[in-house]
Order: sequence, then structure tokens, then C-alpha cells
Amino acid sequence: MAPRHRDNDTSMETILNYDNRDAQSQWSTIWSTSLIPGMDNAAGAGRYRTAGRRRLRMGSLALSALLTMHSRVPASALTSGIVVFIMTLLASVIILANPLRHFEVYLGQWSISGPGRAFRIVPLFDGIGFAMCLNAIFRAMIYCTVAAIAATYTLNSVHDGKLPFTYCRDFDLKPYDPEYKELRYLSVHGIRILMETEASATNSSTLELLHKVRKNASEPKLKWLTPSRIGRPIKIEVCKETYPGRYPALYATPAFNFFYVEVVKLRPDLSMQHFNVPLIVNVLGVWIIIWCAMLSERILYNRLIFNNVPQWIIIIPWIWTALIVFIGVYNNSGYKTLQKAFRFGKKEIMIGLSDALEVSLYIHAASIGTELITGKGLNRYASGHIDPLFNQENLWHSFFAVFLSGFHSVGAALCAAVNDKHPSWTGIDDMSKSTLWMFPIYSKCTSLGGYSHLMSTSIFFGLTFSYLAVAYIFMKTALHIIFEYKVKLVFREQLVVAALLLSCALLNMLFMTHGGLALMEAIESLMTGVTMPLICLLEMVALLYVYRSRDFTSDINVAMEDSACSSRISIQWQIVPFFTLATLIVKCVSLFDTEIPRKSMLLATVPLGCILISLPLRALRNVYVYLHPETGARGG
Repeated sequence: MAPRHRDNDTSMETILNYDNRDAQSQWSTIWSTSLIPGMDNAAGAGRYRTAGRRRLRMGSLALSALLTMHSRVPASALTSGIVVFIMTLLASVIILANPLRHFEVYLGQWSISGPGRAFRIVPLFDGIGFAMCLNAIFRAMIYCTVAAIAATYTLNSVHDGKLPFTYCRDFDLKPYDPEYKELRYLSVHGIRILMETEASATNSSTLELLHKVRKNASEPKLKWLTPSRIGRPIKIEVCKETYPGRYPALYATPAFNFFYVEVVKLRPDLSMQHFNVPLIVNVLGVWIIIWCAMLSERILYNRLIFNNVPQWIIIIPWIWTALIVFIGVYNNSGYKTLQKAFRFGKKEIMIGLSDALEVSLYIHAASIGTELITGKGLNRYASGHIDPLFNQENLWHSFFAVFLSGFHSVGAALCAAVNDKHPSWTGIDDMSKSTLWMFPIYSKCTSLGGYSHLMSTSIFFGLTFSYLAVAYIFMKTALHIIFEYKVKLVFREQLVVAALLLSCALLNMLFMTHGGLALMEAIESLMTGVTMPLICLLEMVALLYVYRSRDFTSDINVAMEDSACSSRISIQWQIVPFFTLATLIVKCVSLFDTEIPRKSMLLATVPLGCILISLPLRALRNVYVYLHPETGARGG
């Protein structure tokens, strides 16, 4: 066999070399990463391999860019303060998310495997792939639900003569116009207080922003409270409905009334028996779109291609985020509001650090396995070599993800500032662990000024596409892991696809109940706050503390710094697991302080338990196969 081409003098062969990778990786290498549309997958030099590598890198960047559009990013930023959040997010990416993403991509290149087989070198940790698979499935179900919610907004914005979040509804969904409440500002010991003109002081609330965000009232004219207006009455729009309990307060203004009363039909009893039929139709439509997309790949390429992400998708997050910022700037005329919003203290720093650690992993698609698949695909185009220039590419990836996150957060803050100018009627609520309250913020921001229908449609269509695309990629990742663990299922590919999608769609019906929103946000909080850092921690422990391969540590130094710092693996990379452990502990502690109902949090531990138990079960299975090799061979 002719010797293989080396892309450059500093590239290094992987431990599972190119000649043997068919035998080492079985289906994982050939079936899932070949035939990238429009690219040549043959070995050897040439522009096709360069184009193929670029396409894979852009696909990975597109996924991170789409994740920065999600409501979790600005929800965390507005809770802790924009300045604190961005500063801590940058630090979190540098010390945690960027090294972890590099670790996952490099591991995929080095092992030439996806999540289902990358950890087979450590049999006790072979179940990490199962944990990633389940995490991807649960996250995809959540994103399909949120995509359906955003689609509801989009459809209503298109066909309604009057935007649906500009008027009120009662619990029977009968519409009515909001009424104006006359309120009066007072100043007590330098603190501005809002009171109803004919009510007692018990209905008052402070106007101090700090880490808490105003999400309530509307005023006919958008003017920020000035000293000359203190003591003068003002009018705000409020709805008549009230909601008992902490999760969440049923906001008095039409935008929040529309979201909680009509779209998600949240009711005080959090019933899991009454279904939200309109939302069911939309969520089924989302699952059908995902299925059709997979069928189209089967028809066009005769197989699923798991790292096939069109490069043009990268444009959408930039355009959408710029539109958010434009709307916020257009509607915002109160500099003092932003000035208050950018203040921070000790509490905001702690909250910001906790959320930033979580968001940094979130936007880098950690713990899902997509980056492992990307690394495996990159290896194919590298002919079994590791390119040290990947370190620079990884830095650019993190830079764009952080920039988009900050850009989106600033735009959301501008929208919230427009909303914050209006005093709260029902009081101030710190929406800890909840993220979907950003939807009413966007709807309220887009309902002001001209072209409201166009703006609302554009914003919520972008959100629909973002959540739908990410759910699609995560479902393909889960399928990839399933096929790796059971290679023979490849010959029943579409049957497995249908079974998985139908099962997920049926389980998704739990989120379509009146209490489904609370359950969904509880599961999402656990998946991102507990499962995500836990899987990342296990990844690091599996390779850096258990396996300790000299080849691996040597290769990763070459890949990261072109052999410029041979001690980096023993210093920085040995510290990363401790940051991951700290993230896990902080998020576990913070989950005890949430407005999400305890009942929903307890139910959400069921999927978390499934993920946790998959690790020891797989380890016990491997021990059994090791002790009974003949039985293991017969079982496949």
C-alpha cells in the first residue's frame, strides 16, 4: 500500500491509525462520516479534503451559533446583570468550555469514533455514550416543545389583524381589552416606590433594578420616570387575571397574559391531565418536519449523514441577533434604565458566575457528543493525522460563540429595558431557573412602533428555526450513538428512526398538559445544571485520570500548541476537571432556590435517574462480558 500523505510536517498520526480504522471503528467511521454532500472523502491531498474539513468546522460553529439564540442565554444574563454575565462568561469559556470542546473534538479524531465507542478504551466509563444519548434525546424533546411555542407566536403574528399579545384573555380564553390602572410614584428615603392611587402601601414595589428584572406593566407613552414625575399619577395596562403561588406569578400585562394563559395554558393546579390541543398540533408538526428531513437524507444519499450541517445556517443567528438589537435600540429611549441594569454587587457576581459556567458549556454543545462526531469526521479528511492548527480554529469557534451570546444578551437587555421602564403592578419576581419568560419580553418589545407584525414574525420564526434545527441535530446524534452501540441496527436504519421519533413524540405529550411547562423547565434545569457538567466531568476523569495514555497526552499537546508547551497537559488540563466539579456543585446548590414547583422538580429526577443509572449498568455489563467472554461474544 502506498504511504499516506502527510498534510504538514508537524501533524501527528493518531493511535488508531488510518490503515486500521475500518477494523477499529466498524460502522462508526465509514457509514456515518462519509459522503458529505459535495465533498470527496478519498484519502490523499487536494482541495476536496480541505473543503470537507472546512464544512465540518462550519457545521459545528453553526450549531453553537444556533444555541446562542436560545432563551437560556439572555435569561441568565438579565438575572445576573449584563456586565457581570459577559465578564464571567468570557472567563468560563477560557477556563472550562473551550478546553472541554477541544478535548471532545480531539478525542473524536484520536479514537476515530463517536460517543458510543470513544470511551471503549476505559470499559468502566463506556456508559458515558449512553448518558450522552439520553441527554441528547431529552434535550431534543424540550427544544421541540419550545419550537412549537415559538411557532404558535409566529402563526399568530402572521394571521391576526391585531397582535395577540396586545389584549387580555381570561382562563376560558375569552379575549377582552386591558384596563388602565392609575398609579403614583413616591420617593421614600431615596427609594422610588410605586403605589396604586387608591390602595394601601402593601401593594407597592420598589423600582430598584439590580439583578431583578421588570416584566410587567405597559404605559400608553414610553417615558422613563424622571424626578419631575415623582408624585404624579401614571396609567398602565393590566389584565384582571391573577395566579396564586410562586411559579410563575401570572403577570398583569397582555404580553405575559397571552403566554401563560393562552399559549402554554398554565393553570394554578398544574394539572397533567388536561391537554393543550393547539400546542399538540404544533409540536407534532415539529416532529414531522424532523422526520421528513431525515427521510430526505435517506432518499438523496441512501443513508443518514450525522455531521451534515449546511454552512448557510451560520448566517441566521447573526441576522436574527442583529434584529433583536435593532428593535431594542429603536424602542429604547431611557438611558437611566440601562444605567441601573448594568449595576452589580456581590450577589450578582455569584449568580453571574454560576450561570456563566452553565451557559459556557451550553453554547459549546458539551455533553451531547456532537463535537466527538465532528472530530471523527475531521480525522477522515486528515488521513489519520491531527493538525496542530486546530487549536487556533477552536479559539475562533469560542470567540464567535461568546460574541453572539453577548450580542444577544445586549439586545434582550434593551428589550427588557423597554419593558422595565414600566412599573410592576403585581410585584417584582426573580425568575430563577426559568427561561421561557423571555418570550413575553420579545413579544412586548416587538409590539411597539411600526411594522409590529413583521418584527414579531421575524423574531419568533428565527426562534422556531433555531430550536428546531438544534433538536434535529441532537436527534441525529442520539441515533448515531445507538448505531454505534448496536452496529447491526444500521440495516434497519429507518425503522430505528421511526421508533425513536414516535417514542419521543409520545413522551413529549407530557409537556403538552397544563402543568407541562413547569415539568419541562424542571427537566431542562436538571439537564443543563446537573447532567451536562456531570458528563463533562466523567469525560475528563475517564481519559486524564484513569487512562493516562502517554500517546494521548503527547498527541493532545501537539494538537494544542505544536509541542510548544509539553507541560500543559499536566497543569491546565489537570485543573479543568476541578472547574467542572465546581460547576456541578454550584448548580446543584442553586437548584434548591427556584420558583419551579417542587412537584415538577421531583418528577424531573426520573429522566435524570435514567441517565445516572446508565453508567453503572453499562460498566456491570462490561464486567460480565469480561468474565464470560463466550456469552458476550454470542450476545454481540
